[in-house]
Amino acid sequence: MRIHYLVFLLVISYESFQLNTTTGKSSTYENSTEALLDQTPEGGIFKECYDELGCLEADQSWFHNQYRPVNLKPSKREIVKTQFVFIRKNLCSDEVTFDLDFKVVTTTKESLKSAKFKNGVFLFILIHDFTSNGYTGWIKHISNVLKLRTKKCNIISVDWGAGAQPPFDQAVANARLVALEIVHFLKFLRKHNDIVMDEVHLIGHGLGAHIAGYVGKDHQARKITVFTGLDPTGPRFSGMPIHVKLDATDAKYVEILHTDAMDYNSQGTRELEGHADFFINNANIQPGCGEAQSKYDLLSITRGMLKEGEIMPGCSHKRAFKYYIESLEVEDCTFLGIKCQSYSDFKQGKCTSCGKKGRDCRTFGLVTYPTENRGSYFLQTDESRPFCLFQYRITIVLQKSKSSYYGFFEFIMIDKYHTVTKSAMAEARQFQDGVNSFVFYAKAPEMMKIKEVKIGWKEKTIRFCLFRCYWWVNVKKVSLRSLNSNKKNWKEMDFCPKSGFSIRSGEYIEFVAC
Repeated sequence: MRIHYLVFLLVISYESFQLNTTTGKSSTYENSTEALLDQTPEGGIFKECYDELGCLEADQSWFHNQYRPVNLKPSKREIVKTQFVFIRKNLCSDEVTFDLDFKVVTTTKESLKSAKFKNGVFLFILIHDFTSNGYTGWIKHISNVLKLRTKKCNIISVDWGAGAQPPFDQAVANARLVALEIVHFLKFLRKHNDIVMDEVHLIGHGLGAHIAGYVGKDHQARKITVFTGLDPTGPRFSGMPIHVKLDATDAKYVEILHTDAMDYNSQGTRELEGHADFFINNANIQPGCGEAQSKYDLLSITRGMLKEGEIMPGCSHKRAFKYYIESLEVEDCTFLGIKCQSYSDFKQGKCTSCGKKGRDCRTFGLVTYPTENRGSYFLQTDESRPFCLFQYRITIVLQKSKSSYYGFFEFIMIDKYHTVTKSAMAEARQFQDGVNSFVFYAKAPEMMKIKEVKIGWKEKTIRFCLFRCYWWVNVKKVSLRSLNSNKKNWKEMDFCPKSGFSIRSGEYIEFVAC
């Protein structure tokens, strides 16, 4: 009896200790996802309604032990504070680069009229990422460019900055509520301002891309024209069903820019989510971005880790909107993606042609393409602005000297104005006798009237050699064609060796027009 009584006292003491520990948790814990689980019904399955916006539900399909073990309810509307910021030219400014004016608008005729919202013109909706806000730098930059490119358009920035703060899992939940707010706003515009879904383009970065996806799922009957996903967030979305994330079914045309999907610490994803998925530099650490600048664990970020007004870093993740903006700004160079089964095939030169009528090449920006040719598109960029590189398809005809070659070529192109462009293959690969093709990337200026080409060869070999060791390739002919030129008079050119066609490893020989 005494033993039972002692056990009882121990149990009561332990429970009291647990209660005291729980009530004395630190502020860091209170900012964590674990603390917010108390706000979610048992099992995380819920249905929550928001006045005129409608309801949100979560069933078991919104959970996964590995990919999404947490699924919170969105915060209240007054906490998320979603606002629609109408961006227009400052009417008092005569600058060629627009001085922008920002005005918060609501779903009333008076508000839109006061802001000078135009009826019957194209509408761009910009949606920011986790820890960001509707006035962030890339939104200002792209608004300037869109005003210059399209002349007549409406631009709305969705500011959900209060709901985009850490912890990450709560921001993920709030994204669904933000989408309901956008849907409600679009319904009002459609009813009172002659807006049609065929003239709407949503551009979202990170979590903002998935918000666009939720908007599209609500507009299945009247599909929006274009969605642009700028490095859509991977954690809590990768591996989940399509109703949980952005997908190609959400708009008539969905394009995705992948720039940060190296490993589990990356902010992006490798999953195909659009009609065209652009894997820029294979979505690894972007040129000019160090590993330390790119790797941040979204799930561990707390409010205390960021200063007031500070946005979560992530160099590779942010390159998505930098590339997209440059694609709208720069007209002489096109970010051209080449369709390929894998990056490995792309590196090995198995995908170097745009195919019939250019169907195997696509670019991103203010363009749409047929949706039946879905796939992965690969391209490379430079490490600083201008990021866009000129792409040339090089075809080399090797004359038999041995069965295969392993190494890489270097190129120097010289035009009639003595402009010189030099580049090399990114890494060694296998070559065979006969025709070999690959894509050659070079900085500006674009080469037009090329008069000569110098080609170097560097062989990578594991063969042991002791004395007077020379390895070479025999290059019979070289063909050169621009892939992303905007010049109409660019024609494929053939070059033949000026004298002799054997290139020793580490040396160059000169080629002139055949």
